[in-house]
Amino acid sequence: MTAELRPNLIDSTEYDYDLAVIGGGPGGYVSAICGVRKGLRTVLIERDALGGTCLNRGCIPTKSFHYDTRLFRSAALTPVIRGREYLTLDVNQMVERKASVVNTLVSGLTALVNSRGVEVVQGEGVLESPGRIRVKRPDGSVVAVKVKHIILATGSKPYVPPFIGIDGKLVQTTDEILDDPGFPNKIAIIGGGVIGMEMAAIFLNAGTEVTLIEMLPDILASEDKDIREEMKRQLELRKAGIFLNATVKDLSIQNSQAKVTFQTKGDGNLKTTLADKVLVATGRAPVLNGIDISSLGLETDGPFIKVNRRLETNLPGVYAIGDLIGGIMLAHKASAEAETAVENILGADKGIDSHLIPRCIWGLLEIGAVGMSEEEAVQAGREIKTGRFPYAMNGAAHAMGHVEGLVKVVGDAGTGEILGVHILGAHATDLISEAVSVMAMEGAVEDLYAAIKPHPTLSEGVMEAAMDWNRLGIHTPKR
Repeated sequence: MTAELRPNLIDSTEYDYDLAVIGGGPGGYVSAICGVRKGLRTVLIERDALGGTCLNRGCIPTKSFHYDTRLFRSAALTPVIRGREYLTLDVNQMVERKASVVNTLVSGLTALVNSRGVEVVQGEGVLESPGRIRVKRPDGSVVAVKVKHIILATGSKPYVPPFIGIDGKLVQTTDEILDDPGFPNKIAIIGGGVIGMEMAAIFLNAGTEVTLIEMLPDILASEDKDIREEMKRQLELRKAGIFLNATVKDLSIQNSQAKVTFQTKGDGNLKTTLADKVLVATGRAPVLNGIDISSLGLETDGPFIKVNRRLETNLPGVYAIGDLIGGIMLAHKASAEAETAVENILGADKGIDSHLIPRCIWGLLEIGAVGMSEEEAVQAGREIKTGRFPYAMNGAAHAMGHVEGLVKVVGDAGTGEILGVHILGAHATDLISEAVSVMAMEGAVEDLYAAIKPHPTLSEGVMEAAMDWNRLGIHTPKR
């Protein structure tokens, strides 16, 4: 993965570049490829493997486990396979398959980046000042990089409350559990956000008893109320314990189990649960290794680096993207910001329309969403109409055996502007792309059903929900 830096001919101890990117995740490597494509002499600095958290410890590993455990549950429940009562999960094979998937993609990404002419240097990049980076390499050597523009893309790491000790065995974050899922009899998951929901689905599909402890009034607080309610219903059908408005007070080890003590709002009584494993899924924090905020004088927004609309920090020539700047922590957001930052380095004046960033969650049912929820639209003062279509009315869903879920369209009652689309069910993360494309082209709700959809497909559900918005639904009962 490493490449030799090209020295400044004037000073052989320094290396000159137009663009240096610190961090090789979805924001970092996209920044580097875009920089080279635009003619910038670019160096990409990464201390670990290319792909960042998403590829190595996040998006890809969790999806690998998600599909494996979902396949296992489907095979165990289908009436058309004999001997399904003897099916078991081979955890070691799951971990090996996950590792193989990750290694294949990392190797492919490394080859891709090299083929584009990006110089990749392994080591920890330390931002010394605008225009100057020090790279501490694995062999102990240190080199200086002189550069015109810098993009910080160091990503995030699991946030762990200070009173919780991670031992890597009984108490884990996703960094540890994705290498050692174990699938115990019972797991307690602290956090009911995206990570908590995805991991709960993996363990429930594997047959583990799951207890969810969430400090907010609801799971998946940023999603539409109808989506949240149906997801909770699905969790309850699978016998998951759900505790909301719950604050963890203590976590201790008793023999071979972990004891979680928590208190729910309005109830002075402490509750406890014993689990064979605890997953701490309490959010993520920015990785600031090599970025001394205080000495650099970097402005922050809470724990994150503050940027303007153009993704510039307050330091001249220094940009920041991805999880490092907060907001929706998604790989595709970081990649989009990478392209925007490079364009702005070259003189453009662009920003990211966060309203058009799709949100994807792989829970017991997939969630694909973009734009405002119904509640957000009402709070924004919009006069709205909504359209709905249940998966249970879709022929393809029945053929697949996945009839749980719904499609919901939120639109402006007067103009037909699409304010939000929310899909819960099989392949929702793929289906949401159609809505994103129509919204990006400033299409109206009617445009979601103007095009003929193939039959039988799940895409018909998006069309039907949009038709229902206009009270034109075909396969839904008359309102």
